[in-house]
Parts: sequence; structure tokens; C-alpha cells
Amino acid sequence: MMELYSKKVCEISEKSADTELDTGLSHLNKKEKEFLLLLLNENCYEFTPTEISKKLSVTNKTIINRSVNLVNTGFLIPNIVKERIRSYSLSEFAKDNKINIISKLTDNY
Repeated sequence: MMELYSKKVCEISEKSADTELDTGLSHLNKKEKEFLLLLLNENCYEFTPTEISKKLSVTNKTIINRSVNLVNTGFLIPNIVKERIRSYSLSEFAKDNKINIISKLTDNY
């Protein structure tokens, strides 16, 4: 009986995480999804906007703007130093669901 209950709890929690993931991804535009995919594929768990802007040949402001929506949807966490955001880190949610996020984003392209 306990095994049945534990399986049911696992199923419900997996569905909940999937729904949360789909909801978060639905709020991102194409460029933000590509940016998230790049971060996950290259294992950029912590980065500064300058580092990424050089890789992508875009401005720091572009990376900051893309990061803002990723923060709002829970995929990134800003690292604040003296009231300023100096870098960003992938959230635990993004790290834990890395494989699911990559598969959902690559299925869309």
C-alpha cells in the first residue's frame, strides 16, 4: 500500500514540475529561449553579461535585457553586490530540469 502511495506522489510531483516548466517557457520569447539553451548547453552556471556578450557578439545591455525575463520566470538568479547585479546564476530549478528544458527547447526548433 505504501508503495502505491509513493508512486502516486512521484507521478503528481513530476506532472507539477512539467506544468511549471511549460508555464515558465511559455513566457519567454525566441531569443530568450535560445539564450537559455546556450547557457544550459555550455554549462554556464554562473556568468557575467560581459562574458556572454563577447561570445554572442551582442551588447551587454542585450544580455541584461534577456536575463531580466529569465529571472522573472525563475530560470536565473541575479547575484547582487553592493546593490548592483554583477552576475547571474542558473536557478536550482533550471539545473534540476536541465535535460527537460533542453529537450523542450530543441523540439521547438
